[in-house]
Amino acid sequence: MIVNIQNELRDFTYITNLYKCIANYNLMGHQIGRKVGDMLEILTMGVVYQNNTLKSHLDTEGKLEGFTSAGHKVEFGFFENPRLKDGLFGAIECKCVGVEETKFTSGHIKNLGLNSFFDISMSGQWMTNSITATIKLISIVNNTGLLEIYNSKDNRTQQIQVSVGDNIKLIIDENENFLNTTPHGNMLTEIPGIIRICKTIKIDSITNTSIKVSLWNCLTGPQTIEKAKQASLVAMDLRKKIDGHWGKEDVDQNNKLMTFIHVLCEFSHWEEKSRNVIKTCIDHNLVVPDEILIYAFKRFEDHFGTDNMLSYISKKKFETNSQVRSVINDVLAYFDNHILYDIEQNGYVAINCNNNSLSVNLI
Repeated sequence: MIVNIQNELRDFTYITNLYKCIANYNLMGHQIGRKVGDMLEILTMGVVYQNNTLKSHLDTEGKLEGFTSAGHKVEFGFFENPRLKDGLFGAIECKCVGVEETKFTSGHIKNLGLNSFFDISMSGQWMTNSITATIKLISIVNNTGLLEIYNSKDNRTQQIQVSVGDNIKLIIDENENFLNTTPHGNMLTEIPGIIRICKTIKIDSITNTSIKVSLWNCLTGPQTIEKAKQASLVAMDLRKKIDGHWGKEDVDQNNKLMTFIHVLCEFSHWEEKSRNVIKTCIDHNLVVPDEILIYAFKRFEDHFGTDNMLSYISKKKFETNSQVRSVINDVLAYFDNHILYDIEQNGYVAINCNNNSLSVNLI
């Protein structure tokens, strides 16, 4: 199977399907967010390990010194002699920028008494009309509240039972439909379309007469520009030291010694300005589609169990645990090794190594 990544590419930023997948685990954002980054790394590591020449030059988690004398920690470095870390000729850095949840600018905390309600307005410049959601507390029984959600888009109401720790997400998809999730539901099936606006209602506490909730906005990777600058600086600093130039266009391609590869996921979180920065400064920017990462998480869940899977998603486990390597190899095989999509060559690519030089070639 080969993923048609065109299904994921849009001319606007949006919240990825991968976010829907990890939201189902109901874990703290930083905890599961780190694991998305780790999954991206071990998928990339799996690609490297399939090429024996690449693997023979690989150094993992090394610190590479650039022209400025700054040390740059990258996921994968490639040396003529990796044991001595001599003769650096390539590096791969992985970057992941997930959804960021921020408090509402006003009215972040709401205390709902019986039959009281509050409104949430949802709008965007791309929308024909704004949509209002009204949340009302109907009843409380045995520490369980019954909320009613009304939306002005289609004049529909829905009643949802909630407990402390639950959350409900209010969604506007790319077709301006209003949808909402249910606690412990499967967000991938509840929200089939692309998410353009997402707000979260978290149930903080319940008494016999009231419910306290907090309100959050879900933003599409506001840190992408900073991540773009960081990766670009590393690429330029290493290029200047090894090839004598800051810019990739200034290097004679026939005599080029250093190749910097940037692998990223949740590409729909990257604004156009951030994409332009990495295209300008970095040799190759490769995207792993959301669908591949979602499939990888499901395979780990099936193999290791929901409660244990996260502990197996790491480069160290990939190096030391044959089961982890086997699962990753199964994922690569399922997608016919079409894992890395080059955003400038507009196609899936393989990373090759010849004569102490990295190349990125269309498959």
